[in-house]
Amino acid sequence: FGSANLRIIVAPKGRPSRSAMGNKGSTPADAVQHASLLAWLPVQVGPPTPYASNIKHWMHLILILQATACILRGVVLLDLLGMFWMIAMCGLGWYAWYQQMNIGNITLWGLACGINSIFDTIGFIIPAASGLVKLEVFSTIVRIATPCTELLGALFAWHLYRDYMIARGQTPSVSFDPLGRTFDSFDPAKNAALDKIDKAGSKAQDFAEKGFASASHAAENAYGSTMPATGSFMQSNPFQTGPATPLPAFGEGPGKKQQTSCC
Repeated sequence: FGSANLRIIVAPKGRPSRSAMGNKGSTPADAVQHASLLAWLPVQVGPPTPYASNIKHWMHLILILQATACILRGVVLLDLLGMFWMIAMCGLGWYAWYQQMNIGNITLWGLACGINSIFDTIGFIIPAASGLVKLEVFSTIVRIATPCTELLGALFAWHLYRDYMIARGQTPSVSFDPLGRTFDSFDPAKNAALDKIDKAGSKAQDFAEKGFASASHAAENAYGSTMPATGSFMQSNPFQTGPATPLPAFGEGPGKKQQTSCC
């Protein structure tokens, strides 16, 4: 090559270059770890499985029981922090049920139910065993029933997760499904007591939706609509939510006439 000097730069072993990685500071191990953390969360494409659609009433019943336990938790136990957490958990479950049994949302709801049931069980056993909590009849029933409804939701979500994996041709790594036969063989709609609870929950849900709609309509009539409107008052003040008093013309005022000349 004549007098030209050929330089070969060898990157240190174990430190990939930035051009090979694409992002500064990222490594292949980070990408694999991020992928492994999201691998357990299923992503539903298209409609749910026929089995999930057929037992949709089971999830409706479980959500009604959890909502009832959430209300009793705040009213009887005065546990506002736990009630707010259960509201978020029930909201996630209702959203999954509303989204046609989306398996991704159901999995997150089941995970929240499992974690909450563990903490609620520990929070009841330890104070009760040490004598820090006075065991009254009604409050004890609420403390026991609340984690039971959460555990029921976690087991139901795990049952639907196994059904989703089997429908995709995959074999679940764990065959644990204690309430699988119960969900398959028992129909809550055929039980008189459970059917009444389901219908009462549906009526309460419809009442809450109508109340929210009427409250929104009343607020809209009182304060004005936030939707884009046509008219001169919106053109004069786009941030105004109600009809504005027309601005006087130049030279006009209360009890004055418009002046046609400047002197």
